[in-house]
Amino acid sequence: MRPSGLILILGVLAARPASAQEVVPGDSASSQASRAAAWYTRPAVGVQVGYSRTDLALGGSGNLTSRQGAITGAYLHFPLGDALAIRPELLFSLKGGSTVSAIAGGDSIDIELAYIELPVLLRASFPTGSVRPVLFAGPALAIEIGCDFSFADSVRSTCGQATLPAVRSWDFGLVGGGGVEKRLRRATIALEARYTVGTRSILEGVKLTNRAFGLVLAVTF
Repeated sequence: MRPSGLILILGVLAARPASAQEVVPGDSASSQASRAAAWYTRPAVGVQVGYSRTDLALGGSGNLTSRQGAITGAYLHFPLGDALAIRPELLFSLKGGSTVSAIAGGDSIDIELAYIELPVLLRASFPTGSVRPVLFAGPALAIEIGCDFSFADSVRSTCGQATLPAVRSWDFGLVGGGGVEKRLRRATIALEARYTVGTRSILEGVKLTNRAFGLVLAVTF
């Protein structure tokens, strides 16, 4: 064999291991990274359930007592890239609280409210791997679907009666919060804290607004 032919064969054999290191179609690390990028940039749906603690912010003097409630619902998730997303939600929430004020002639009054809420949130998740911190904020329209009063004599009455204060049929609030999410094999699970403050009085003639703190578990599919 000529020396030039031997040199050519040795060169090909030496180049093969280097090529095998550069071209890695079966590389699991690359596959996981690409799958993660595709996961966070796809439209999705999710459900959430949680605990809330609510009260009523009274414009003026008055003693306020919070009440425990619940949050449950579903949402759509529309990514605007790897980090930002728009998330419209459909929630059922219980709100209200107790207060002592001139609303009931100086007596204590407990108001229980049920709403269908429609928040539209701008959500930011920071790309730190499979576990990501998140922040979100946005407006929320709330439609009242249930309401009753309980006065100092413990008699509970449904809203709408002529002797009771008129409760407005809808509310408008601002939502803000944050949490942490983790991507699982077929879903993303998140634990989030949120605070909602109403911007519109729930009663005619009295400045009384909703406030709510919630702790929510959300699962995105």
